[in-house]
Amino acid sequence: MPNLMSLRSDAAAELGALLRSFQPDADRDVLLSDGEAIVLDLHLVATATLLVDGNAQGFFLGLCRMAENWRRLIVLLRSRNLPPPSVRRLTPLHAALAAGHFRLAEALAAVSATQRQSDDYEDEYLWGCILQGLARQESPTTLAPLLNRLEVVAENTHGPHVALTRALLARDAEGFAKAFETLHHAHGSDIEARAKAFDTPVTAFAPHRFIWLEGLALLRLAARAGVAPETTEYRYCPPLARLPMTAVYRGDWTIPGADLDSA
Repeated sequence: MPNLMSLRSDAAAELGALLRSFQPDADRDVLLSDGEAIVLDLHLVATATLLVDGNAQGFFLGLCRMAENWRRLIVLLRSRNLPPPSVRRLTPLHAALAAGHFRLAEALAAVSATQRQSDDYEDEYLWGCILQGLARQESPTTLAPLLNRLEVVAENTHGPHVALTRALLARDAEGFAKAFETLHHAHGSDIEARAKAFDTPVTAFAPHRFIWLEGLALLRLAARAGVAPETTEYRYCPPLARLPMTAVYRGDWTIPGADLDSA
C-alpha cells in the first residue's frame, strides 16, 4: 500500500509552490504540464483525506478543486486562442461528478474540448464526448450517434460503457447495475495488475489504487437518474465516498481565473 500520508505531505508542498509560481502567459505545453501536476497533487491530497482521515467532506472539496482548476485552465487557454486539453483528459470531470457537484461538472463540460485532436484514439474521444454529454444532461437523441459509433469501433473495450449509458438514458436500473458490475470487474482486474507491475509509477498510481473515481462518478449519475444500484459494497467505491456532499466549495486552492459563480 502506498504511504498516503507521506505522498500527501509531498503533494501539498508541491501544490503550494505550483499555485504560487503559476504563469498564465506561459507556453501551452507548460500550462498543461502545470495543470496536470496541480490536478494530481489535489487528487493525492483528496484521496489521503478520505482513506487516512476518514473525512468524506474534505475528499469532496478536494475533488472540486481538481475540477475547478482544470476548468480555469481550459478557460485560460481558450482566452489565448490556444487549443484546450484533449477530451480524453477525464479525471477532473470524474472528480466533479464523483463529488456530486453537478453544476461544476456541467460548467467544466461546457468549456472542454469537443474536437478530436491528432493524438486521440477514436474510442477515447467518443467516450469523452459521451461523458460530457451526460454531465450536461443531453438527450438520448443527441447521444445516440456517439454511442452507436463507440459500439462499432470499441465494443470489446467500451461495450460496458455503452450499455451503462443507454441504461442511464432509459432509466433502466437493472441494466445499469449489470453494466456497472461488468465495468467494475474490468477495472479491478486492471488495477490489481498495475499494482503488481514493477514499472507502475508510484505517485501517479497512488490515488487510483483504492478509489475508482470514474466508478464513483457513474454512481452519482445513476443516483441523479434514479437508477442507483441497491448495493453499497463496491470495492474501490467505498460507502464513505458515496455520502452526499454537504460542504460548500468556495473556489479556493486554484490558479487565477473567473470563479464558477461568475463564469
